[in-house]
Amino acid sequence: ARLGDELGFVAETVPPVMLNGWVISSSRIRDHLRAGQPREAAALLTRPFAISGVVEHGAQLGRTLGYPTANMRLGNYLRPAYGIYAVRGVLPDGRVLDGVANLGIRPSFEPPEELLESFLFDFAEDLYGQHIEVALLDYIRPEAKFDDLESLKVQMDKDAAIARTLLARS
Repeated sequence: ARLGDELGFVAETVPPVMLNGWVISSSRIRDHLRAGQPREAAALLTRPFAISGVVEHGAQLGRTLGYPTANMRLGNYLRPAYGIYAVRGVLPDGRVLDGVANLGIRPSFEPPEELLESFLFDFAEDLYGQHIEVALLDYIRPEAKFDDLESLKVQMDKDAAIARTLLARS
């Protein structure tokens, strides 16, 4: 306010915005996302944190395991904790679909490539070249490296079941 007086404009000081006794700040939101706490970040944002982008062609490895994924580059987004998330995707036509996603570098595959790979439940349409939004709702576990595709598939089955349970509560 003092600088406004000096430079000839009006400035008002406003108190911090609070939620449950805590100051809402971009730093706290970023900290929650980096810690794998998307629900806590969503409470401060008043909406889930979402990543949007164009679906790109991948190596089709997910498809061979029964989990075709919509692959998106992360662009200039903040990097939430790498790992597996329960997600909700919004398609270009407005449909909203639940799913499970890996956000990270895919440590089981070479070369490592930073992607958001979303498997949308009960969906089998082509999304290549389309712009979608994927909201991170729950963090399930950190990324892990698997010795073989069978071990990876077993874990993907578990992750999908956990995501379905979590999303049924939302």
